[in-house]
Amino acid sequence: RKRILLDHIYGVDIDPQAVEVTKLSLLLKVLEGENEESVGQQLSLFHERALPNLGQNIKCGNSLIGSDFYAGGQTSFLDAEEQRRINAFDWEKEFPEVFGEQGKGERGQGFDVVVGNPPYIRIQALKEWAPREVEFYKQRYHSASKGNYDIYVVFVEKGLSLLNSKGLLGFILPHKFFNAQYGEALRSILAGGKHLAKIVHFGDKQVFENATTYTCLMFLNKAGQESFVVEKVAKIDEWRAASFAATTEMSIVGEIQSSKLSDKEWNFPVGENSGLFEKLERIPIKLENVTDRIFQGIKTSADKIYIVEEIKRLPDKVYIYSHQTNKEYWLEPNLLHPLIKGGDSKRYRLLRT
Repeated sequence: RKRILLDHIYGVDIDPQAVEVTKLSLLLKVLEGENEESVGQQLSLFHERALPNLGQNIKCGNSLIGSDFYAGGQTSFLDAEEQRRINAFDWEKEFPEVFGEQGKGERGQGFDVVVGNPPYIRIQALKEWAPREVEFYKQRYHSASKGNYDIYVVFVEKGLSLLNSKGLLGFILPHKFFNAQYGEALRSILAGGKHLAKIVHFGDKQVFENATTYTCLMFLNKAGQESFVVEKVAKIDEWRAASFAATTEMSIVGEIQSSKLSDKEWNFPVGENSGLFEKLERIPIKLENVTDRIFQGIKTSADKIYIVEEIKRLPDKVYIYSHQTNKEYWLEPNLLHPLIKGGDSKRYRLLRT
């Protein structure tokens, strides 16, 4: 276990505390199943420490920003605190056994496998406390070139670049980039290289207990392949309990040709309705071609304040209940507008008007 850990497992995190917790977790794994006698044998026979030093394997740094961040003389604009926060990390220099020592022989090939759960942070939030990094991502990464992206798309591009020619990547991440405008650049990268190997799509099923996120498992192949598997999970608890073994009751599985992908929106039709979806995709006229009435309105991020429940309506006033204050009020009718949320609409009908 020590040999595997020291020769084959590497990790980077920008949070020093996360780095130390990871080291501790891995060391506990090394000791699993050991006893005082077996540990003593290692010390006496092999003159080895029972626990290895993981300082060269698990390191603290910014996975997305390397030493090229300072190429344009950026350090002259940064104070010591900001340099410490950015914490640029040079993968090739820090892991020469993986990438090859710089200036000595041929360059290394990269990792066989990259796995992770990248952070989900909208770029609008990141701009508030990391404006320099945001500008760097836009210049350095193709996936950051389209609109108000989420930082996880940059992690996918970076992870793919760290693989060797036969390497594999596995991330759990939001599937919003399949259809969002900001995902176009990343879709272009993955489709162009035919990198998709498998998608496990959880739809609106929740994976994390303390956060509402709409996620998928995405597996990539650096070498590319002609087709990939899509699995849409219907019953996540049963699917998880079965050790991710798919059955027809738990999920729908299908295979899609990589040539069908482009930078356009991804929908992955599988199952009995796949033929209908493919037929609709072939129709040249879309809804957006015949109407300009579909758009995103104002987002307040304060639904409890602005969404109220109507109790009674009179010609000149409306009696409402506020979830924010837990009180009832009379309001003028011209201040209120009807609202249909996602759960209020079903096929061919609305539950509320």
